Amino acid sequence: MELLKLFKRPEKFALQSRAAAMQLRVEATVVPKGRGPVEAPLRRQASLPLELAAFRPIRGAQLEQSRQQALVKVFQNIPKPPALVSRLLCPEFVARGASDELVEVLNCDADLVHALLRDLQSPRAVAQRPLAAIEKAVGSLGFEAVRGLSLHHLLMRSFRSELPEQQRVLEATAQSSLLAAEIGLWLAKSMGYADAGALLSGIVLSFVGRLATAAGMPRRLLAQIPSRGYLARAAAEQAVFGLSSAEVGRLIMHHWGLPAAVVDEAAEVDAVLFAPYAAWDTDRAGRLGLSYLAARLGERLAQDPGSSLDEFDLTNDLDPELHHVRAYLQHPVFATVGKHLGQSALRTHMDRLRLAMLAHEPASACA
Repeated sequence: MELLKLFKRPEKFALQSRAAAMQLRVEATVVPKGRGPVEAPLRRQASLPLELAAFRPIRGAQLEQSRQQALVKVFQNIPKPPALVSRLLCPEFVARGASDELVEVLNCDADLVHALLRDLQSPRAVAQRPLAAIEKAVGSLGFEAVRGLSLHHLLMRSFRSELPEQQRVLEATAQSSLLAAEIGLWLAKSMGYADAGALLSGIVLSFVGRLATAAGMPRRLLAQIPSRGYLARAAAEQAVFGLSSAEVGRLIMHHWGLPAAVVDEAAEVDAVLFAPYAAWDTDRAGRLGLSYLAARLGERLAQDPGSSLDEFDLTNDLDPELHHVRAYLQHPVFATVGKHLGQSALRTHMDRLRLAMLAHEPASACA
């Protein structure tokens, strides 16, 4: 009912949305580093694909406070994730990367440990051997792999639906998130990337808004959102909600009380869609670029069973959603991305995970 009230006068909201977009174009010339793009990403460029040039992203902060509160209220019935999520996302905890501390934290949640061991003991799990205890899982698979899978399980507790249409979208999004996290973690490990913790957190949390909108919107609104293509989906979400799911996720995660820096980092992952490489400081550009690329590839693999990473070539992929990320190839951290994405071991790993998903068997999130 709240959602229907919120969009009872769509023509009025459309005017508010256009006004917000106009305000963004006027105000977004300089944003402090660490909080958003340094340079306004909304300027029309002749080289932009038409679909991307036509997209005018709106930030949640640009909406009136009452509108932000109304959006949060729409999703207030979505349960807040367990407090353990905040612990796993704590920057100090991630920076320490202590396996014994992770085991201690996970053992506080018996259901989570059961779910993890069930996944890791699957015949198709990456470890390919039974893991009798969570200590062995962490020791065998590594701190970040088990932390990422734990975050995935804990977040998914908040997103359930009795409606088949909604549940299908939730399951597809969950699969995209898990595959994206796999790709991101594989790249981080293969390239010796030092900030794997922040990378993995951002990838997993970047899907919260999509999960929330899928779980919280009525069927008639859900039908207006394309299931494929991030650019088309973001534009449709913005037309329906006034914000893309990434910005909805930002509002919800702040409402949940998750660490502000972690929330903002996750919400900015999808901003790579419209933010050029020069929009960020160097360190953040590498992290966000890798996270965004992993998120989009995870979606492709989840949505199209016939797709494969060995067919992917970032330099020649003409999908508008990858237009800006191609410029990130100039970042040093991207120098070997193509080589690592082309590894046969990664392709085998991802194919095994997808087969496990199709067979409705649990699969591990571990590289």
